[in-house]
Amino acid sequence: MDSIITKSIDALKSRLDPENILVVQRDEGYLYNVKFEFNNPATIKDVGRFVKKTGFFLPVDYKEFLLKHNGALLFSDVEYGGGFELLSIEEVHKEYLEYLDYFPKNWYPISVDNGDYIIIDSSQVEKGHQTYLIRYQGGEPVEYAIKLNMNFTTWLDRLIVSQGSEFWLW
Repeated sequence: MDSIITKSIDALKSRLDPENILVVQRDEGYLYNVKFEFNNPATIKDVGRFVKKTGFFLPVDYKEFLLKHNGALLFSDVEYGGGFELLSIEEVHKEYLEYLDYFPKNWYPISVDNGDYIIIDSSQVEKGHQTYLIRYQGGEPVEYAIKLNMNFTTWLDRLIVSQGSEFWLW
């Protein structure tokens, strides 16, 4: 039986044209073309090295995503760019090191969108909690970060259903 992550990504891919473009509708009937790029999978060895090097706890669903696609670009406007960059494990480590002085040690970024980060709180994963995602707007004090009360599976599925809208701000 396929997981929600697999079903969501496969359903999304089935709606893309041959150039990985999709027409989406936003507020007030605005239509535009967005593109998608999916990285090759990470290997179990890659993930193991990442965990060993960083000491981060990986949620099972996020690890599943990495083993399917080690990063992706979702809902990038064909004309203007942007979109949600789901970071590869190499990029996660690089961004973590870059923001080491800003983030608590147990936070690591997994997605970037115009300076906004979706972050996994590794300490919550370690405790077995299923609500470990945080939204951090770059440049703001960490105290203003928003706990999203969801896991990666829910976030990714809702991002796809909402056609790339920041549904957590609704």
